[in-house]
Amino acid sequence: MIIKNILLAICSILFLMVGADKFLAFLDPPCSLMSNISPMIWKILGVLQISAGIIIWFPKFRRYVVGFFFVFMLLFSIIHLVNDTYDIGGSMFMAILLGLLLWNPTFMKSKS
Repeated sequence: MIIKNILLAICSILFLMVGADKFLAFLDPPCSLMSNISPMIWKILGVLQISAGIIIWFPKFRRYVVGFFFVFMLLFSIIHLVNDTYDIGGSMFMAILLGLLLWNPTFMKSKS
């Protein structure tokens, strides 16, 4: 249970940080796909990511958020590969963390 909560906290913080960056542009270097994506879609992605950072804490919606963004991060990892960009690490890291939360292996399940 503790490992799951740590993974949830990391994912939540990353969602909030990456989502807020869509509006405030404080991460350096910026996402290399930023120039390829419409500003309106970029803002929508930011709202989705900030929302995910909050909603992931609600057990009722967690599986939906984790499942959606697992596929979302895998898709963006593929887009990074297709565009031959340098910053694929963030989306892959998030996909792995979300995959663990979705799969929920025995080492993350509670003893009770």
